[in-house]
Amino acid sequence: MNFTERVKDFILKHKLISPKDTILVGVSGGPDSMALLFVLSSLKEELDFSIIVCCVDHKLRPESREEAIFVSKTSRKLGLPFVLKELDIDRMKKRGSLEEIARVARYKALEEARIESNSNKIAVAHHLDDQVETVIMRIIRGTSIKGLRGIPIKNRNIIRPLMCVWRQEILDFCRENSISYVIDSSNLSIDFTRNKIRLELLPKLTEYNPRVKESILRIAIQAEELDQFLSYLESNFLERYRISDQEFYIPIEEISPLPSLLRRRILMKILIDTSPKPNEVREESYKMLEYLLESSTGTKLNLPGGSIAYRNHNGIRILREEIESLPVYELNVPGITIIDRLNKKVFTEITENGRYLKEKLSNNLYTFYLDFDKIKLPIYLRSPKEGEKFSPLGLRGRNKKLQDIMVDRKIPREYRGLYPIIVDSNGEIICIPEYTISEKVKVTDNTKRILIVRIEDYE
Repeated sequence: MNFTERVKDFILKHKLISPKDTILVGVSGGPDSMALLFVLSSLKEELDFSIIVCCVDHKLRPESREEAIFVSKTSRKLGLPFVLKELDIDRMKKRGSLEEIARVARYKALEEARIESNSNKIAVAHHLDDQVETVIMRIIRGTSIKGLRGIPIKNRNIIRPLMCVWRQEILDFCRENSISYVIDSSNLSIDFTRNKIRLELLPKLTEYNPRVKESILRIAIQAEELDQFLSYLESNFLERYRISDQEFYIPIEEISPLPSLLRRRILMKILIDTSPKPNEVREESYKMLEYLLESSTGTKLNLPGGSIAYRNHNGIRILREEIESLPVYELNVPGITIIDRLNKKVFTEITENGRYLKEKLSNNLYTFYLDFDKIKLPIYLRSPKEGEKFSPLGLRGRNKKLQDIMVDRKIPREYRGLYPIIVDSNGEIICIPEYTISEKVKVTDNTKRILIVRIEDYE
């Protein structure tokens, strides 16, 4: 199978390009990107996609302008639209390596060009040698299984159609098809880590194993397969533990027996999903959660990245931010009041003939019947206050602490500020939605008017 057929099969196997796609091809003028440009140009009719060529000029070398002109002329010969993006890397210099600054700036420029040209994908010319060099570089710097996967074949709207061929095969393709290209002189400088790996380290490793590149590539492939398997397991646990986009609850009896590698992935993913500043999530964040698994009930931690974790009897609750108490809502009587913080609405109405209705009514979790004439208006829905007591229906007037009620009902400590109660104008608790009413306002044979309170979901 020739070079073009291999690239085509690779594109189809990994679904890198779909019919009617517009592909922005990043072309520097070097052999890799020129091979990419020519092979995609030869496939665009067969696979039914369009090409726009983009050259990013970093302006780091005197010859970079001539290289951009070279790419522009080649594009014109192929009948393809051309876009030039010029960068001022010197002005962007800050803490970090020049290599990394240029890489980030290049991808940003390509993304801008993609949006401006209405392209839906960006094709870049990474190949198998780049993959091997990346894996080695990450091992040297320290990495995880995710890092061992190397460069992804596709990442969001970026595709890498040449990740099935080696550098030598690219050079052979250019030679056989008389494809001209330029040589970036900076690729020969060992001031850059990647170049040093390619020019010095890999030749040394080849002395120990002539097929060392294939061995390293095999590690990357196996790391990718392992990562996919772990991601599959991870996603099942995440769905079980997810309460909302900003909240997870992790049962200790489920998470503790898991293998440490899987447990770490699950917890780190939850930390990233719940953190207002996910870039600040570090190994320290994970170790703090591990500590929380062994901590006593009631422990609270503010985690790096901004999320908050609580330990209760059965597990850990992780939230994006501290839960604020409910504001005070004055309830319309009669009428409807929207409780936006709870996505609920409260209906109230007043009806006569209490003696007749008493035989037919019964309080449930969402509808309550109260003696209207025993209530001092206006009435409010709000959060509980410290030390408040309540006289639940059935306790014959005896009071019970709200805190004890919430403990009995297994309301997590961190949610007690969202636990709604309804009080009259004297602050007396007359009803706790989804629980019960006060003994003091129950309907009796002497009731003349009944206040009906009904709670419903509000979308």
